[in-house]
Amino acid sequence: MLRMEFYRLADCLRLRMEGQFVRDCAEHARMLIGDSVLPPKLIVDLSEVNRVDAVGEEVLLWFKEIGAKFIAESAYSHGVCERLRLPDEGELSALLNTDGTEPAGVPRLSKQPSNVPLHGGTRL
Repeated sequence: MLRMEFYRLADCLRLRMEGQFVRDCAEHARMLIGDSVLPPKLIVDLSEVNRVDAVGEEVLLWFKEIGAKFIAESAYSHGVCERLRLPDEGELSALLNTDGTEPAGVPRLSKQPSNVPLHGGTRL
């Protein structure tokens, strides 16, 4: 199971994921991002992801190709980012309130068409 939360911040879109980034869930994430109008900066927070399979790795590499930066604050997610050479966004704390909570009033992503091409996709 995978939980995805989208936050539109002032200059970026943040995708926070929790759970297993595998098979259909990973493909669903690719479709959501591919169908969205993306701001100049996409940040993918993998800190709460506890499993990534081959399909998930492929989708993470696609995120990298479209310019995403990654946050990985757990040992597992850090290992995934290191192994796949995913670019690091830096400290998560820069995106949170001083008490570590999500910013108040951050709107969720609305679904809008995108011009981001989906290539190298794995269909299940």
